[in-house]
Amino acid sequence: MNPKLELETLYEISKLLSSSLNIEATVPYIFRLLKKYMGFERITLTLYDPSTDQIVVKATSSGKFPKEGFRKGEGITGKVWKHGVPIVIPDISKEPEFLNKLWKRKNIKGKKIAFIAVPIKIGGEVIGVLSADKEMSGRESLDELTRFLNMIATLIANSFSLERKVEEERKGLEIEKKALEMELKRIYKDLKVEGIVGRSRQILEVLDLVHRVAPTNATVLLRGESGVGKEVFARAIHFLSPRADKPFVTVNCAAIPETLLEAELFGYEKGAFTGAYGTKKGKFELASGGTIFLDEIGDMPLFLQVKLLRVLQEKEIERLGGSKPIKVDVRVIAATNRNLEQLMKEGKFREDLYYRLNVFPIFIPPLRERREDIPILVQHFVETFGREYGKEVKVSPEVMDLFMAYDWPGNVRELQNVVERMIILDTDGVLTVEELPSELKSSVEKPKTTPPPQPSEGESIWDIERKLIEQALRESGYVIKEAAKKLGMTPRQVSYRIQKYGIKLPR
Repeated sequence: MNPKLELETLYEISKLLSSSLNIEATVPYIFRLLKKYMGFERITLTLYDPSTDQIVVKATSSGKFPKEGFRKGEGITGKVWKHGVPIVIPDISKEPEFLNKLWKRKNIKGKKIAFIAVPIKIGGEVIGVLSADKEMSGRESLDELTRFLNMIATLIANSFSLERKVEEERKGLEIEKKALEMELKRIYKDLKVEGIVGRSRQILEVLDLVHRVAPTNATVLLRGESGVGKEVFARAIHFLSPRADKPFVTVNCAAIPETLLEAELFGYEKGAFTGAYGTKKGKFELASGGTIFLDEIGDMPLFLQVKLLRVLQEKEIERLGGSKPIKVDVRVIAATNRNLEQLMKEGKFREDLYYRLNVFPIFIPPLRERREDIPILVQHFVETFGREYGKEVKVSPEVMDLFMAYDWPGNVRELQNVVERMIILDTDGVLTVEELPSELKSSVEKPKTTPPPQPSEGESIWDIERKLIEQALRESGYVIKEAAKKLGMTPRQVSYRIQKYGIKLPR
C-alpha cells in the first residue's frame, strides 16, 4: 500500500466524520473515498438492530439497501459479529462458507477477489461490521488492507459512539426540559394567575379558592369593595376553566339603564318594541359555552332578578317579544360591592336568587388589609406604565412610605390610577412626594387620630393597655407593624399582648 495515499485517505475520512454527527448520512461519502483512493468495491456497513436481533445493512457503496440481514454466526459477516475479530477471505470463489447473500456477485470468474470483514466495536461490544471486496494484485498485502479497514472501522465506531452519547444527552435534556416545564407550570398554576399581583396570605388564600372552583361549573359570587379587581378574578376563573376557549362576556348591571338591561341580557325578537327592526342575541346567548360575568349584581332590578333566577334554574332564556325558550350553556360569575344580606332585608334583593348565586362565595380583601402587596403592585404598575409611556422611573422611599400609610379607599384601581398619573407628570425618573395627588398627601400628612382612652372608675392598668392596643390596631387598619409604631413597641410585643388579651383581628 502507498503510505502517503493511506494517510491522505484517513485524513479525508476523519474530516468527514468530524463534520457531522449523522453517521448514516456521512458513511456513503466515506465509501466513495475508499473506492476512489483504495480500490475497495461493494463496501457495506451493517449495524445491530435490537428489534430483529440481527445486524442489518445501513449503508452500501452502491446506494442500494438489500433487505437481508444476518443472524449471529451466519455467514462471514455473522461470524465477525459473533466473535468480534476480522475475517479475511483471500479468494471468495474458493470459499464454501461465503454466502454471496447481499451483492449476488456476477462476472467474477478469473478474478482474485478478496473479502475483508472487520468488527465495529464500542467499549468491547460489537455493534456492527464493515466489509468490502478488493480485487487483488500481486503487490498488495491482505494484512495491510485489513489493518487499514480496521482503522476506518475504529473511526466509524468513535463517531457512532459520539452520536449515541449526544443523542442520549439530547433525550436526557428533553426529558429534563419537560420535567422543568411541568414543574414551572405547576408552580405558576399554584401561586400565580395572569393579571393578579400579590403574595400576601389573604391573596394567596383567594387564589387557592380560584384554582379550586375554576375546573367546575359552580356559580361564583365575588364580593369585595369597589376597585379590588373582581373582574380580574372572574377572568382568572374563566381562563383556568375548561371553558377557556369559549367567550367571556361582561355585563355591568349598574351601568345599563333598567329599560335596556333586559334586552341586553336576553336579546329581542324583531318587532318586540319600537325600533326593534331585527332579531338580536342577548349576552347570555353570546356567552353560550363560556362564562358571563354579571358585575354589580346588587343593582339589578327585581323584575330582572326573577328572569335571572330562571336562567340559573332551568338553563334557558326567552328573548323580548319571543315565546320560545332557548337553552343556554353558560357559567355565571356574579360580583357585588353591596351588602346583599341587608338588601334582602329591605326587599331589594330576592332571597332565592341570593342562594342561587351564593354557591361559591369568594371575598376579595381590600388593599388596606393586605398592605404587604402594595410594594409589589406599585412595582408592577411602574413597569407597566413605564413601558407604555416610554419612561424608566423609580419610586422614592418617601413615596413608598406614604403609599404604605394610606388607606386606599379605591383599592387597587386607585393605586393604579395614582401611579399612572405620577409617571405622566414625572420629569426626572424618580417619583417624589411633589407628584402625589393633593388629597392623598393631605390624608396621610394629617391622619385622623382618636384621643387616647381615659380610665374609667374601677379599671385596672391592664384594661387601659388593652384599650390602647385595640385603638392603635383600628387606626392602623389592623396592621400589627403600624400599630407597634404608634405604641412605641415592637411588633412582637404587640402580638404577645393581642394573644394575652384575646383581641380578635378581622379577617
